Amino acid sequence: MNVRRLGGIIGVAIGVAGLVFVGLQIVRDRDDFADALRGADLAWLAVAVLAGLCSMATIGLNWASIIHHLGGAAPWRRALAWFFVGQLGKYVPGGIWPIVGQAELATRARVARPIAYAATATSMLATLLGAATVAAASGLASPEDRAVIAALAGLAVLVVLGALAVPAVRSVAQRALSRVAGGRDIAVPEAGWLAVQTLRHVPVWLLYSAMNVIVVAALGGDIDAGLAADLAFVTCVSWIAGFVIVGLPGGLGVREAVFVSMMTGPLGAGLAASVAVTSRVVTIVVDLGGAAGAPVIARAGQGAGGDPDRTGR
Repeated sequence: MNVRRLGGIIGVAIGVAGLVFVGLQIVRDRDDFADALRGADLAWLAVAVLAGLCSMATIGLNWASIIHHLGGAAPWRRALAWFFVGQLGKYVPGGIWPIVGQAELATRARVARPIAYAATATSMLATLLGAATVAAASGLASPEDRAVIAALAGLAVLVVLGALAVPAVRSVAQRALSRVAGGRDIAVPEAGWLAVQTLRHVPVWLLYSAMNVIVVAALGGDIDAGLAADLAFVTCVSWIAGFVIVGLPGGLGVREAVFVSMMTGPLGAGLAASVAVTSRVVTIVVDLGGAAGAPVIARAGQGAGGDPDRTGR
């Protein structure tokens, strides 16, 4: 069995394992999910799912664009299929599985492995910086006392981009990545280009925050501009917290705890907890729907005469 075929099997296996862990989570937390959804407006929840799907699809399309930039071929429909199936790996304990899943599925489709892994790592970094950017802006616009954390989030973005503009720092990062990659030459993104990718991920977080705003409306909460800004801030900060604490599947528990602790004041403890749990349900539906639907769309596009090698560059 060649390495490419083995990598493809690993990618699919991670997606299947993700499905298993999602199923276990649903069974384990079914009472909490049922309590949170009881009385919710299902029409609004459907809109929340749509917002979540658009948010995740935007990350997938940006990832495909990064693969193109690095010299790989990633047809848009197929790249979305690799992305959504690979994302199921975030429900598998360990933290690294969405990276491995996405990259190995891309490798299976003949994207060079160094490009696939470099694109996936860069996509995650740009997603993180995009979240920090939206947190900085929305935190300053929030009527709550969020200025210090918002300023730190904005400063973190500037520090990362500023550091990558320094040749000596880029050289150290290049050597470190090469060691991690077993001697492969993985390019460190240039500061200006990464800044553009960060801005391209801002809509991701506006859509993801809109998902939580809609969840609040679905549960009967009153929304105004100030609360929407605060929800955007807390959504991004709670996601960042779940991202940086490695090993928990999908940030499970961490994001909900941060969200509830920060939104208890504006929403009240009961509604904040219900929103956190309902948002988790919506996110699971988004991930499962994307993983089920994107491969079907990819196959339909090829069956309709679409060019499987079209990269969209």
